[in-house]
Amino acid sequence: SPALRRLFAKFVNAIGCTVAGLHDVGKLVPLLMKLGMRHIQYRVPEQYWAVLGTALDLTLQDTLGEAYTGEVKSAWTMV
Repeated sequence: SPALRRLFAKFVNAIGCTVAGLHDVGKLVPLLMKLGMRHIQYRVPEQYWAVLGTALDLTLQDTLGEAYTGEVKSAWTMV
């Protein structure tokens, strides 16, 4: 669906910005803070956070394939 494609494009863009920002934490932290503040407005109950984290982890595994290493998982878990 077009709506799902737009959402996926936003997701890929956010991932790209985050990866690019790993070299400049001074820019990365404000970007992630703004993203988090926007997502607070969605009011996802805390009991769903673990499910969302698992969904992100599975998406990264699927997207990155062999490039999804333990080190990558650890880095995303910290984010």
